[in-house]
Amino acid sequence: MIWLFILIPIMVVAGIAIYLEKKSGMTPPEVTEHASKIDEAYKNNNANKNSGGS
Repeated sequence: MIWLFILIPIMVVAGIAIYLEKKSGMTPPEVTEHASKIDEAYKNNNANKNSGGS
């Protein structure tokens, strides 16, 4: 009977989290867009390496 006091709050919190996740409609990031931004960051980083600093 005591396990109900532990299990019920966990189930309630999990239910609220699932409800809010579905309500927000979050989608995973676009992989190709993310990859192009990473590629651009690498290009900028390489350009800065060749700037002739100290």
